[in-house]
Order: sequence, then structure tokens, then C-alpha cells
Amino acid sequence: MRKTVSLILLFVFVMLAAAGCQQPAKRTGTSSLLKDEQLVDVYYLAGKLGMSISQATYDKISFNDTVNTVTILPKQNQIYVNDNYIGPLGKTKKIDGLLNIRASAGDEIQSKLAKPVMEVPVPIPTPPQQPKTAWQLTGKTIIIDPGHGGKDPGAISYYEYEEKTVNLDVGLAIAELLRDKGHRVIMTRNSDVFIELEERAAIANRNRADVFISIHADSSATRSKNGFTLYVARSASSASIKLADSIDNCMARTSISSNGVRKADYRVLTHTRCPAVLVELGYLSNYWEAKQLKNVDMQKRLAQTIADGIANYLNRR
Repeated sequence: MRKTVSLILLFVFVMLAAAGCQQPAKRTGTSSLLKDEQLVDVYYLAGKLGMSISQATYDKISFNDTVNTVTILPKQNQIYVNDNYIGPLGKTKKIDGLLNIRASAGDEIQSKLAKPVMEVPVPIPTPPQQPKTAWQLTGKTIIIDPGHGGKDPGAISYYEYEEKTVNLDVGLAIAELLRDKGHRVIMTRNSDVFIELEERAAIANRNRADVFISIHADSSATRSKNGFTLYVARSASSASIKLADSIDNCMARTSISSNGVRKADYRVLTHTRCPAVLVELGYLSNYWEAKQLKNVDMQKRLAQTIADGIANYLNRR
């Protein structure tokens, strides 16, 4: 009897062990099997969807057609169609100042777009065309180059803050203003990174830029030196000189005095193939101008006058 019971228990144990070995293996996450998705810039994606970009900032991108509105919020990692959340934005990357997102987002957006209501045609006036994208409005490409960055702080101000920060703050403000005017704007850097001088000029050349503007702030051992200065290359074209004069005239509206347009062979000026100007906003070594250049209102005023000078030059071409 005991032998029979032992044999039955042994049989049950063997059957349970065999069943355990035959359990299916856990599946690995599918994300590890997916290849990196293709990234496309938001202007391309809007065109593919048959829509126009009505807003393109670092915080918000909006596409529109006659029926739908698509909103992309990069910082919140969100996509909305007609104010309805449809899913996460996913991987993004900024390339030459343009936001690039995964191409598959286009299919997700397309599936949520409302279709226009079909009506019987009636004689009505032709409606105005939808606004074109900002880039199409002017067709002009402008490169904004905030000087220094990363390991290269530039000049140290009277109050011990660094030039690279001022250059970037003013550069970003100029870019936003010019985009609002309908221009395509590419930043050589939009964060605290180091970019070689030759690469800054190469960005302009690769994108066939119409204008290149490098933003800097001056310094001198003589604390009394003051004023903003504009530089062009010694062999500058007449177009570069006209661009510099246009910016100089507008910057006269600031409380910082002008030192006029001068010539110097800075590499960012000599290596670019388009009209190029380097702007020295003022002297960080001067206690008054250093204080002004740190002030947000003054930075906005400088950005506005530089953007106006660029726009005035392009409008006269």
C-alpha cells in the first residue's frame, strides 16, 4: 500500500514538473525590437497633412486647415487634434533650429482629423486662401549666431556674469521676432553648447542663407569704453554694408550709443557666402552697459531693433 501511494505521488510530481517546463517564456518588450523611427521636421509634416503652420515656437506648434487644428506641445510631450488629446509626442530632435518629430505621428494625427461636410455647391464668392506657412510668406532664411557658448564663456562682465548667456538670450528673442515677421530662422545654437567658428559659417552656407547675424558683447581694459558696434569683413560686399547700416539705424533707438560700422576679418564673417554682420551689443566691462545688458527689458529692446534692421534690409532688396 505504501509503495503504491509513493508511486502515485512520484507520478504527480513528475507531471507537475513537466507542465512547469512547458510554460511559455515571457515575451520581451516590443519596444526593444523596433527600429529607430524616422524623424521629419514639422513644416514637412504639416505639408504632408495638407495643413499650414499658424504658430511655431519652442513651446507650441499649431497646424490648421479649414476644419481642423493640430497642437503639438514639445515640453509637455503631447499632441492634440481639435483640443482632444490623442497621445504622446515621443522622440523629438532640433536640427538647424527646426523641431523634428517621429514621422508616424502624421498617421496618428491623420486618423483623428475631421472630414469637411460635403454640401451642394451654391454660387458663393471664392473664399480667401488659407494663410501660407511662415517660411513661404517671405522665402527668406536668416541665420542667428549667438557667440561663444559651452566651454567658451566669452567676456566676463563687470558684474561677473558671462557674455555667452547674454548672446543666447538676445539671439533667441531676435529669432522669435523674425519668425513672427514670416522668415525662416535657423539658430547656430539654441542652448549652452560650443560650436566651432567654421561650423557656424557652414550652417549658413548649407542652408543658402539670405542673412547671417552673429551676436556678441564687447569688453575692454578701459572701463569707460561704451557703445554698440557693428562689424563686416574687410572685403565685405555692398549688401553686407547695407545690412549693417540698416541695423545700426534701428539700434539708435536704444539708450546705448553707436560706434558705427567697422571692418574686421572675423572668421564667421569671412567664411559666409551671404551678407554677414557681427553685432557687439555693448561693453560688458562698462558698469552701466553691463547692468543694461543683463536687464531683460533692454535685451528685448535690442532684439527688437536688430530684428527691425534685418527686416528693413530684406524689404528693400
